[in-house]
Amino acid sequence: MSEVSKPHLFVSDVHTAQTYTTPPSGGSGDELPPRQRNAHGNSLLHSLSDIWHSHAEDVRIRTEQGIPVKDGEYLTFKSAANDSLKIESLDSSGAVLLNVSIEKETNQQTATLYIAENQKGKLTKKVEDYIALEKNGKPVNQPLVDKIEVVTRSSIENLWSSPIETLPREAPVWCELWLAVESLDLETSVPELKQICEFFGIEILDEILSFPQRCIVIVKADYAQLYELVASFGLIAEIRKTEELNGFWLNHNMTENNAWIQEALRLTNFTRTNNFISIMDSGVNNGPHLIAPALNDANRLTVDPNWGVNDSLGHGTNMAGVALYGNLNAILENNSSLSIHHQLESIKILHPDHPNERNKFPLITLDAVNRAIVNNPENKRIFCMAVTTDFQVEFGKPSAYSSVLDRIIFGEDSNDKKIFLVSAGNVREEFNWRNYPESNLNLSVESPAQAWNAISVGGYTEKTLPDNGTVAKKFELSPYSRTSCSWDASWPIKPEVVFEAGNLILLDNGDVEGHDDLDILTVTRSDVRNYFTTMNATSAATALAANFLAKIRDVYPEAWEETLRALMIHSSSWTQEMIDQFNIDVNKVSDVLRLLRTVGYGVPNLQKAIECQSNYLTFISEEKITPYKLEDGKVKTNQIHYYEFPWPKEILENLGATDVTLKVTLSYFVEPNPGDRGYTTKYAYQSTALKFALINPGEDFDNFKLRTNKVNQDILKENLGVDRLEDGLIEKATGSSRWALGADTVFKGSVHSNYWKGSAAEIASCNKLAVFPMASGWWKELKKQEKYNSELRYSLIVSIETPENVADIYTTVAAQLAVQNEVQIILDLS
Repeated sequence: MSEVSKPHLFVSDVHTAQTYTTPPSGGSGDELPPRQRNAHGNSLLHSLSDIWHSHAEDVRIRTEQGIPVKDGEYLTFKSAANDSLKIESLDSSGAVLLNVSIEKETNQQTATLYIAENQKGKLTKKVEDYIALEKNGKPVNQPLVDKIEVVTRSSIENLWSSPIETLPREAPVWCELWLAVESLDLETSVPELKQICEFFGIEILDEILSFPQRCIVIVKADYAQLYELVASFGLIAEIRKTEELNGFWLNHNMTENNAWIQEALRLTNFTRTNNFISIMDSGVNNGPHLIAPALNDANRLTVDPNWGVNDSLGHGTNMAGVALYGNLNAILENNSSLSIHHQLESIKILHPDHPNERNKFPLITLDAVNRAIVNNPENKRIFCMAVTTDFQVEFGKPSAYSSVLDRIIFGEDSNDKKIFLVSAGNVREEFNWRNYPESNLNLSVESPAQAWNAISVGGYTEKTLPDNGTVAKKFELSPYSRTSCSWDASWPIKPEVVFEAGNLILLDNGDVEGHDDLDILTVTRSDVRNYFTTMNATSAATALAANFLAKIRDVYPEAWEETLRALMIHSSSWTQEMIDQFNIDVNKVSDVLRLLRTVGYGVPNLQKAIECQSNYLTFISEEKITPYKLEDGKVKTNQIHYYEFPWPKEILENLGATDVTLKVTLSYFVEPNPGDRGYTTKYAYQSTALKFALINPGEDFDNFKLRTNKVNQDILKENLGVDRLEDGLIEKATGSSRWALGADTVFKGSVHSNYWKGSAAEIASCNKLAVFPMASGWWKELKKQEKYNSELRYSLIVSIETPENVADIYTTVAAQLAVQNEVQIILDLS
């Protein structure tokens, strides 16, 4: 922080909590496909009869032969083209919903369910009633039945949710079995599954990953074995290929200069704090002189004692050098004093000889985090991991690996949150670099970087050469960085931020090649021969992000993890070069979304992340909300928080038409519930979702409360003695068009940031804001999980920025808050 300290303003007691119900919104009903009632119903009954006849024959044959057999059947339902199924009704027809998908060519929704034999009559009865009975002039169960185009017996392909080309037709591969937990007794079902695997010679691991509605078991099987497994065991919701790790993309061109190192160490003051960067990688060596002062032997850990703690690949030590020093070039060249207020911790998660041993990486990652916490529970950690899998993430949907990461970050309670940085994954092949940036836009962020709670780090570059052309220009997307441009629009924005990731030389003949000066300087794993090496791509960017976060935590050591993430993202912005590179019209929401999915919110600004300025004012509120409640046997939305910030109103009014930027960032962590069931409301991945709403210029606070909360509308109706409020009584305009990133574009995932550039006079009256839960999330929908009383932490950041040297908006507000705090202290003491 600068000499004249202007810290961010952490505020409390600036909000009130109120009972909350989601305001009503308009919408049209779901149209049904045209059907000839009797013909359609009888066709479905015939299909169901055939399925259960085949099932009965299988049971007879397998029982006679002494082969295990399941107690029900897998059925796959398909909608009409460009239509969807009535998923919730299917799931309540004596069936268990396993997975949901969309066929791209026909836009048909497909759902696979498991129906136990003793429940098979329920769906049949619903179809029979559809044919024979009416209610209010319409067939009974019409929405359910009309939306089913066909029903068939499920195949392995219906349960396989990885890319179909990875299905193990011949040789066995490691696979994840996603089991439907709620319909299974795991104490008996898992031993039964192991017995079945033994019967068919299928290798199965002992470890199990557990989530609210799914548990994951890892097996090694080929197609024939998977067929037998499905024929023998019910309630396998999905089968996925396990995620295999990528090889590391490293450049080992090294430079030696001991004099630089000794001088740098002499000028550097290392402070012992509990602010740690935890490198989860190939191990970190602390023999190198530049690493030793920040990494004690006691803080070098491994998930397997047989692997040792030393760096077997070099990558971990490379990461540590960047995470510790940031821009090492500048430190070595500047010859000026430096203070480092964070330390290193190393957790070795890669086998020294077989970096992807037995495809257990989600389990290994969970074990690594737990070992670190047990080793030193008092450490405040920034977990840093640049290990991704070789699969592109299909549409951004959660994987076992990313779901485990989300669970780790969410923690066991409100005091067990983590902050986790993960690389977005790299573009690795020369033919893709030649096709820059189209390749980057087509190549998806890799797992586990789709994790909602993690900060996923992509890359941009400032590195160019005076005498050679480069693939990327200065301040553009790095040639190494992947994007989420190919994802479905409903998934989180990834990466959220970009840091320096290096560049490549572009030769006259169109070929590309690396160059040391286009990489990031770091520390080699041994001082025996060389001191330095270089690294690049999103590994380097992730290490730089860890260094950045450590500097924020040094200034705000008590800030919540949600706040640290929010500060990094809130401080970020796009370079003009990024906007120009992709021909972005910043007034067009579709263009803005395209850039968000390419470089996230942009490049973080350390000064804005750690302090205010005279013309830059930042409020931070760390609060807890109880999103839902159980009332009259139903789970409902519960609370809304209304904020009224101390605002430099008069100063802003005096600035009149001067352009001012108001920015809002909301950060929280979700508890994950993975499983590919379409992720509709009932089957939501997230535990809950929060949104914020901002008052309009000149809007009355009472009107703001009315339009954002149905409870207030109901109170008004009761006071007026009416059943319906007259049109025009409430001004319903939301001011959605003012948001630079679109009204709803950023409300994906678990961190949301948006800004508005308006006149100072307009923003002068916009100091009121609401934070509220959406009527979605499995905490609300899965009543039997009993999560409806759960509290959720969140961090809210609101900033105002005026042009430089036009007014001091900070000092007056800071002084006002200081007086309020003194009064509060006196009241507390009395």
